[in-house]
Amino acid sequence: MFLGQYVSKLMQETIAYLKLSYGGLAHEMSIPELVLRDAVEGKMGLTHGQWVRLGKMLGLPTTYQLRPGERDGTPCWEICFPPVSFAAHEAVDRDPSLVGTH
Repeated sequence: MFLGQYVSKLMQETIAYLKLSYGGLAHEMSIPELVLRDAVEGKMGLTHGQWVRLGKMLGLPTTYQLRPGERDGTPCWEICFPPVSFAAHEAVDRDPSLVGTH
């Protein structure tokens, strides 16, 4: 699974902001540093579990949407944030009192 452009930028900026090293993160995930760097830049895919683990290590939300995509002519899955309407619907499902509060 590859990162969508927005999630990729968010992870890159989070790593820089938290002053984390790709080497340290890669060591914790037991993958080569260049693989992690390429994956975060959207050039290489990781497994679902690896993305979830990295998201938790960075303190990012781990609710994403999978969308069919294409990389170099090959079909793949891209990880994107769910649309705002999806997030709002999920919030209403959890707390129906949010309906009609405006």
